Amino acid sequence: MKFISTKNVALLVAAGLIASTGTAVAADTKDAAVARAQAQAAFQSSMSTYIAAHRAIIDTRRAAHAKALTDFQTALNSVTTDAQLQAAKDARKSAITAANTTATAALAALVKPVKPAKAAKAPRSPKQAA
Repeated sequence: MKFISTKNVALLVAAGLIASTGTAVAADTKDAAVARAQAQAAFQSSMSTYIAAHRAIIDTRRAAHAKALTDFQTALNSVTTDAQLQAAKDARKSAITAANTTATAALAALVKPVKPAKAAKAPRSPKQAA
């Protein structure tokens, strides 16, 4: 009885190839893909929230600057002395400084979301010589 025949070797190689490509790899890959998709969706949602908050802070600062300018221009219409002009300039400068300080503090408190890490690619198996 001959154990090492070409037919037996071929069957052993075929069985080894079939056994080595298990379904666990596919299941792990699918689970990782689902987790990645969920993490990406959560990131996009938190990024949208971040952008909306950032825009609100910037718009508030711009509105405060516009109000300071309008108040300054209104004050210029009634200015008759240099002291009144200086007071109007100081009021505008302090309003702009307050708006900038508030916006800077709000932007510092705003935390940018972190991108989810990409899944590591599985190393490719070398091609089998036929």
